Amino acid sequence: MGDKMRNKSFAKSAYFKCILAFGLMCAVMISMCSCTGVDPNVEEKETKSGDYQVETQNETTDVELDGFHAYGDGMTAPLTVKGVKVNVEDFALRSYELAFMLAQPKFKSVNDIPVDALAQFAFAHLYYENLYEIPNKMTDYCQTTQKKLNDELKKHFGENKVDLTKSELYNKSKKKFEMWMPEYGQNIYYKVDAANVEGDKAVIITTFYNELKKTTKLGRTTITVKIKDGKPVIAELSAD
Repeated sequence: MGDKMRNKSFAKSAYFKCILAFGLMCAVMISMCSCTGVDPNVEEKETKSGDYQVETQNETTDVELDGFHAYGDGMTAPLTVKGVKVNVEDFALRSYELAFMLAQPKFKSVNDIPVDALAQFAFAHLYYENLYEIPNKMTDYCQTTQKKLNDELKKHFGENKVDLTKSELYNKSKKKFEMWMPEYGQNIYYKVDAANVEGDKAVIITTFYNELKKTTKLGRTTITVKIKDGKPVIAELSAD
């Protein structure tokens, strides 16, 4: 009789130990899921863009960070024109892209810019907020519709009558725009020398340099920003 009682007691103890071990395992699994914040029922989308980190570095630093960065300082505070906020840094970078990346150092309106340059500018901005972000370790072949490219051009220059289908990037047979993404990735070093509101426009003057210490001048741009349909857009540019 004593042996039977001991066997039952042992079996009951083993059973509770198994329940306890299973509970601990579940707790660990739940803890791991809550730490990662990953829902196993949601499919994640993986985007590969090389080993580059991109950010605008406003604080003065003596050491370059890994990846591609825009190292800016000076009068970078936003402006307000006709009640609309104008991001000074964004337009300083647009002036660099147009003047030095796309070789369009001077124009009085969007109509003065070659259609191929406009198509490439809009196309690249469909995929990247800043062109200096574009990796150099990979080359992407991209295509898009006329509407998307027109909308992107309007975003930067406002309403216009530019016919982007005249660009060499337009494939008439497919009725689509096609382009190998340019390898623009690089560091940008700049100082906003002046950012002023003049009537119904903002005028931003920026000096760009060849290195982090900002000792060798690359060039200087003056970009004029106007408000169209309640949004700030590029109106004019000059560079030297």
